[in-house]
Amino acid sequence: MSEPGIDILKRILATHGDFGHREHLELAWSCLDRYDVDAAHQAVCTAVRHVAALHGIPDRYHETITRSWVHVVALHRALDPGDSFEAFMAAHPALLTKDLLSRHYSEPVLFSGPARAAWAEPDRRAFPALG
Repeated sequence: MSEPGIDILKRILATHGDFGHREHLELAWSCLDRYDVDAAHQAVCTAVRHVAALHGIPDRYHETITRSWVHVVALHRALDPGDSFEAFMAAHPALLTKDLLSRHYSEPVLFSGPARAAWAEPDRRAFPALG
């Protein structure tokens, strides 16, 4: 049996063939559909680290970006989870805006080595709490 998130990742890769921003969102949505936020975060981290390692770029993994997007997807799922990922995206198209995190982080903080390695608190605006 594989680790949480890996099966979801494999399905996404088999369906889409690549792993861009939309596929990252689908991974987060799918993990949040199965797990609570903390477990979903761990599943997404495992899956993203796995795909980075498969491509020979394990140092590309970014903890703060990964955790932030899981949180943002969880916030939007609380508003309208959708019956499918496609329905979810139709309800929340702004999530496709890759620079959404710039509302919460300055570039120096978000793209720092410490933020890549471990969670960094937003320096511009805190994320809303999850209910």
